[in-house]
Amino acid sequence: MKYDDILFRRKTLFLIVLTNLLGTLFGFYYYSDQLLTTDPLLWVFVPASPIATLLFAASIYLNVKDRGLPLLDSLAFISNFKYGFWTVFCLSYYSEIFFTGNSVGLYSFMLVSHFAMAIQAFLLFKWGNFGRRVLVGAFLWYLFNDFIDYTFGTHTELYTEYTLPAELAAYSLTFSGLFLGLLLIQKDEILNKFHEI
Repeated sequence: MKYDDILFRRKTLFLIVLTNLLGTLFGFYYYSDQLLTTDPLLWVFVPASPIATLLFAASIYLNVKDRGLPLLDSLAFISNFKYGFWTVFCLSYYSEIFFTGNSVGLYSFMLVSHFAMAIQAFLLFKWGNFGRRVLVGAFLWYLFNDFIDYTFGTHTELYTEYTLPAELAAYSLTFSGLFLGLLLIQKDEILNKFHEI
């Protein structure tokens, strides 16, 4: 039995959905203090990771039910790829802030879980719902999200005023998500061209 036969079984996928929903609940709890000090009009921009895992859970669930939505899949892909790797970068770059005292366990868990979050994004290409327009639409939303994050300070609290590395990582990952998504959409076409050479 191939690994994807196990990975894409309904029971496995529903377990992945459940895991993401639990992560979503924890994520909203993690952001609760920051949300309380943020203008409610900007709340949608604050809890980036829990919104990403919620989108992913909804995307997987609907695809299993054969009701996949291309825009939802695109938003889920870019957000999980982006915020998964962004968190890994920030926890590593600002390690002297996060990995101290009683916080080591929490942020070690977050490092591993966010790496898994970035990797799981690629599962969504199994259903082939992606199109260039919806992927570009998702990209534009997260580009706008970056602008809001670093203009109004709605990005995840980094406990430092030196946020330029995090900002550069965010924009870089938004563009990377778009280019990687477009590449994966066209992978069969690209591979066929290589076989013709």
